[in-house]
Amino acid sequence: MPLISDFIAGRTPPDLYEAYLSGGLFMPWADTLIEAVAASGACLDIACGTGVISRKLSDLPEVATLSSIDVAPPMIAKAKALQQEKGYAPRAEFQVASALDLPFDDDSFDVALCQQGLQFFPDKALALQEAARVLKPGGRLGAAIWTSGHDGNPVFGEFEDILARNIGRDIVPIAPFSYGDPDEIRSVAEQAGLDVNAVERREMITTLPAVRDFVLFDVIFLGRPGPDGALQPVIDPEDDTADELIETIIAEMTDAVRQYVQDDGTVKSLSTTHFLLAQSR
Repeated sequence: MPLISDFIAGRTPPDLYEAYLSGGLFMPWADTLIEAVAASGACLDIACGTGVISRKLSDLPEVATLSSIDVAPPMIAKAKALQQEKGYAPRAEFQVASALDLPFDDDSFDVALCQQGLQFFPDKALALQEAARVLKPGGRLGAAIWTSGHDGNPVFGEFEDILARNIGRDIVPIAPFSYGDPDEIRSVAEQAGLDVNAVERREMITTLPAVRDFVLFDVIFLGRPGPDGALQPVIDPEDDTADELIETIIAEMTDAVRQYVQDDGTVKSLSTTHFLLAQSR
């Protein structure tokens, strides 16, 4: 069985996301973002994924109501399954919706949060305009956006170098680390009609999966634009001829991040993000 197919083992992308990224990477950052925006009242979790931010917000007595949206039906399905099976985010109302067309009335929320979603939106200004529209006057927005791989995220910086060397420079930077310019973030928020309080640089030591799992997880999502603009996978999960390439990437990555590998095999290193903190008018 091809390496990627064997790694996936029937799991969905949200299953993989939850297994390999939520606990060690996104959960620690969720606390910091929620604190930075002083979440309270009616809250909105934009691009909620499997519901990491929503889980944290659900536990806060100062949060009165919680709506959580994601454009990907499988992510919402996973968030709802975790809600039902494990009691995660019990107060969240999850629904499929686009950040570019939020299904809420004007002036509905006191706080909107978006953890690592803005860089993926095809129209970032429109997404922020929509956030501003549904916030009450003076409502608060907190968005986290990774800095670039080579600017405070060393494991991902090494990974991008290895991908560029073995697959092609056209696939880097990888999407999560493609929007790291703080001036651009501030500018697009101001264009959207928000009053920007700060674009803060924050750093934290976080935990990533073991190198082999890290590589197998991340190569699944590598893509190049097709004729219609949609990303086409660089590596077919069912193509066992790609196994040699993948093993090469794993070997080079193992050597490159050796200093960060812990006794249990996980990778612990610096991660860095920008916090966009703004208010609606």
